[in-house]
Amino acid sequence: MSNSDIADIIQLTGKLLDLHDRDEMRSKVYISSVFTLERLDTPIAEMSPKEVGLIRGFGKVLSANIEEIVKTGTLKELNDLIEITPEGIFDIFKVKGLGVKKIKTLWKELGIDNINDLKIACENHKIANAKGFGQKTQDAILESLAFMQEQMGKLRMNKAAELSIDILQKIKTSYENAHEIGQVVRKSETVDLLQFLVVKDGFGGLKFDAGLFHQDMKTSSPSVWRGLYGDFAVAIEIEKVSSRDFVVKNLIKNSDEEHLKYQNNEGVTFLNHLTKNTFSDESEAYSSFGFSYIIPEMREGREEFEWIQTHKNEDLVTWEKLKGTVHNHSTYSDGSHTLKEMADYCKGLGLKYFGIADHSQTASYASGLWPETVAKQHQEIDSLNAVYTDFAILKGIESDILINGDLDYEKDVLASFDYVVASVHAVLNMDKEKATRRLLKAVENPYTSILGHPSGRLLLSRKGYPFDYKMIIDACAANKVVMELNASPYRLDIDWRWIDYCLSKGVMISINPDAHETKGIHDMHYGVAVARKAGLTTDMTLNCLSKEEIMKVFSKK
Repeated sequence: MSNSDIADIIQLTGKLLDLHDRDEMRSKVYISSVFTLERLDTPIAEMSPKEVGLIRGFGKVLSANIEEIVKTGTLKELNDLIEITPEGIFDIFKVKGLGVKKIKTLWKELGIDNINDLKIACENHKIANAKGFGQKTQDAILESLAFMQEQMGKLRMNKAAELSIDILQKIKTSYENAHEIGQVVRKSETVDLLQFLVVKDGFGGLKFDAGLFHQDMKTSSPSVWRGLYGDFAVAIEIEKVSSRDFVVKNLIKNSDEEHLKYQNNEGVTFLNHLTKNTFSDESEAYSSFGFSYIIPEMREGREEFEWIQTHKNEDLVTWEKLKGTVHNHSTYSDGSHTLKEMADYCKGLGLKYFGIADHSQTASYASGLWPETVAKQHQEIDSLNAVYTDFAILKGIESDILINGDLDYEKDVLASFDYVVASVHAVLNMDKEKATRRLLKAVENPYTSILGHPSGRLLLSRKGYPFDYKMIIDACAANKVVMELNASPYRLDIDWRWIDYCLSKGVMISINPDAHETKGIHDMHYGVAVARKAGLTTDMTLNCLSKEEIMKVFSKK
């Protein structure tokens, strides 16, 4: 059991203790321990009770609870609390902006213990009129509920890819010639349908292990199996296709409708061209239509046919072309590995530089660096760089953008960094005008090198705050600021649909993993995938540059 899994159990126990008015101090200890648990370098399951007890802030009770979780996979105290908690309360816990105190009021004073009743109460203005809530809170709850409804049955890119591979392997135990298709192949940020093609000639439908594959008989047909897989809520579709029709069917299923509607010079749509011909492979399908091959990621109906006329697929960014990474964290702030461990891992991957960008001083929740800690980190970087060959650590910081748009340090501290990633982490509920002014001031700051995860969105969890994208991108162009494509599958921010506008204005893109541990470096794979959707080329990708080239960009000369 991972530290994160244990932290989830402890945190939920603390919340329920508070919800049921059971031992407020105990609840606070549980919840405050979560931060420490998630950032331990060593798996706590491998530590002895004595070692656990020595962790700062962990008393005998908490240490005993952790030992119980490790041994049994659960906690009796939590199970007892769950038994006396209405099931719908756990859904209400997922609503953004509602803490335990407000949830307690909803349940115990207003009698609301499920999402449906909460929505009805909001629509009837019952929440706005309740003490401690108000109109703003009611509007925020309704927005969060709508967002939750919209995201139901969806998976983030990374989870969808993992599940798709698992299902494909199971399919191949019955039908060897099976293929992934659809949103996973097109590298969609979120996926609400996992699709597969089974090449099978002759009559007869598709049959699978009923213990794993739960068929929806009403929507299935002899040629298309539809249903669910295991305990997952995402929809599954498995289609049978003949070997003769495979190329065309595969291409259609791996293309957006708008891509298929494109007309060539003869006025023939790509879909019509596909359905009236047969092809030996997909390249032939495109060449006979008058174009070079377009990769599945780009088949979104967003001028990819125009793009391929002036570019080559070889121009697109790839993992292999990345030379470094510039937005990462270490144990100096809220990372799980030391500066040297992170740097050595990147060197082992064949990268040429590692940029550290730990949190700044205002980010107390993430152990942000005070100026004296910055100086200490820079001394360590100098020492490490003195012994590295053909590799270097760059001195960066992820500076919080304060409410008024200022960066989080005095000028002399900001000047000590090679570069500054300016990011918003707090007060995400601004309106469009205020959010735009805030970002604009940060971009215009001469010390800002990169605008980090500009919308602050968390896929399937939190909407990004609104701002004028064109105004901010234009400002980045005017101030020689790089735009971040935060590659964490939880973010993928900036939205890839705005990358083409960035490129049209000459704004470079930096594919940043925002890694808090060594394995997080690999999140750049997700960033590369969505960047390719947007047609991002190697020459416009910041971290495809050499160390010397990237330092020139940061100097803004």
